[in-house]
Amino acid sequence: MKRNARLLIFLVEVSLILCVRRQPLMAQSSISAADLDKKVASILSYGYDCKFDDALNGADEIISIMPGDPEGYFYKGGIYKRMMEEGCLTSDDSTMMKVRSLIDRACRLSEQELDKQPDNVMAYFYYAASLVYRAWYESKNHDWLAVLSDGTKAKKTLEKAIEIDPNFYDAYTGIGAFNCYAARIPWYMKPIALVLGVHGDEDEGIAQLKKAVEFGKYAKIEAQMFLGSIAYVNREDYSSSAKLLLELHKRFPNNLYITQYLCKDYYELQNYDETINLASSVLSEVDPAGFCQRERLSFIQFYRGKSFERLGEEDKAIADYDTVVKLDVNHYAGKDALAALKKLRDQ
Repeated sequence: MKRNARLLIFLVEVSLILCVRRQPLMAQSSISAADLDKKVASILSYGYDCKFDDALNGADEIISIMPGDPEGYFYKGGIYKRMMEEGCLTSDDSTMMKVRSLIDRACRLSEQELDKQPDNVMAYFYYAASLVYRAWYESKNHDWLAVLSDGTKAKKTLEKAIEIDPNFYDAYTGIGAFNCYAARIPWYMKPIALVLGVHGDEDEGIAQLKKAVEFGKYAKIEAQMFLGSIAYVNREDYSSSAKLLLELHKRFPNNLYITQYLCKDYYELQNYDETINLASSVLSEVDPAGFCQRERLSFIQFYRGKSFERLGEEDKAIADYDTVVKLDVNHYAGKDALAALKKLRDQ
């Protein structure tokens, strides 16, 4: 259950962080919109490729150029957060406080800009995204009231941005993601959601995400990722999911989040050979024991093992399950692999 809540925070945050216009927020910025666009695109590219040191250097460069703008602090906090989620950085108290400090600063600078320019669409976007970051931080303390409160405030902030600029279709990525998740809130969050008036409409959310895919400029990829890895999967529409994720996989072959869900799609569609080929193309390139994205790899290897099992190649399935368990039996894939191992060995 709590995995669903963590995934909620992660993906809504992803959809918000990347739907911000690539231009200086403050009019007095010393960098042009075109140059900032290149720097942000570079940071995002490094992030997709898990080249986190390069991404951090890019964020620090933006901070040095625009210390009064929330953008650099916002991206730097996002990079640290992504590193922790991928297992590439320890989530200790020191790191968490560093991230919270960056979040708070981005939030505060966005609010200051809104005080000066109430119709500044970019400031609304940074404020909304910073609120979602803060909700992610609060989720680590299981403060679900704060999580839902900040999430709802972020959605309303995005709606205000659309009210100001109706043609800013990228905003529908964040709003659509919220609608889909709010429609499937875990049971332990429902009482709080009821008090706060939080509710969602999955059909409307999917329609909003499709709108972002069709007309969005900056958040098209994130809308595709959300539709492919969450919205369609929730409805067991694995064919639509696979179509979207295959397109993204071809563009970002090193993004194991995409690969993980594409393996799941192929498996659910009973395309076992496709699952094995895709998983093997990743697993042959890395050493799982020394790779920071071990949880992603464990899921990929798990689906390869399940595919081997379905094809009757039980020795290969057992080998994959055994590797997944050794990687980390506490991961969800590890627990499922352990159960599968016991079943096969008891036969």
